[in-house]
Amino acid sequence: MTSTVNEEHITRTGVANRSTLHQQIVRLYESEADLLELPQVLFTTLRELVEADVVTYTELHHASGSFRSLVSVDDDPHRRSSTMEAYASHMHSHPFWSCDPDFFGDRALRSSDVFGEAEYLALPIVQRALLPCGVRHIITIVMRQDGYALSLAGHRVAGRPPFSDADRDNLQAFRAHAVRAYRQAQQRTLAKLAPAERLRFAFPELSERQLEVATWVAEGKSNEEIATILSIGVDTVKAHLKALLNKLGVESRLGAAILAYTAPPFTALPPLWTMPVRAWGERTPGGARRR
Repeated sequence: MTSTVNEEHITRTGVANRSTLHQQIVRLYESEADLLELPQVLFTTLRELVEADVVTYTELHHASGSFRSLVSVDDDPHRRSSTMEAYASHMHSHPFWSCDPDFFGDRALRSSDVFGEAEYLALPIVQRALLPCGVRHIITIVMRQDGYALSLAGHRVAGRPPFSDADRDNLQAFRAHAVRAYRQAQQRTLAKLAPAERLRFAFPELSERQLEVATWVAEGKSNEEIATILSIGVDTVKAHLKALLNKLGVESRLGAAILAYTAPPFTALPPLWTMPVRAWGERTPGGARRR
């Protein structure tokens, strides 16, 4: 009798888990979010999918070893800053913490899949960054992008049970849909970008005046027309245009106009580095916070 009861419980649990997964996948696609809206949608879906207390949405620029992170809850800014600094100091101690796409592959991984209990509790990153915030259990997926990676992680506080095998399986099944939703969000964002915004994201070294000149070049305006619009001299326009072409790596104003409508905007820096969001990140070696 006990065996039958347990089997029935497992069956009901499995059906409930599949139902929750289906609901969150539907919610994700129905949101039709762009890159600015997507984090909040994923915060909600992951909280319900794996019953997480806190969800983090993090972009990692592995070429520079830096990251930017959005967190689903507000807390004390000083503590958040200290936590991010501590995490940055130790994140490269293991590919689980640095969210290495090669290490994760298509898997969802729990901290308990990677570290033994005693080992985990003794880790400096856990002692300095996680436990002071009450974080005890973590489950993560990583999605490789062009030049960077996106990590979604659910956290449970001390006193909550660890993430289960079913939680891991659900998040792993959800991952493919998160990848697709992120790419769709990129396309929706790109569709809304004006030429100057696209160039601002793709070429962050451009000055404001060069972006203004690029905007009017993309509109087909002549140097004389641009000079009148911006209330500057024609020679000044020519100087800005020369610098603009040099930074864009093109030889003609036609090439600049084409890039203004076609340049991939997030190859130099990921979205959280360039879009108007308040993302937390590590400090540079010089001590100034990078936003």
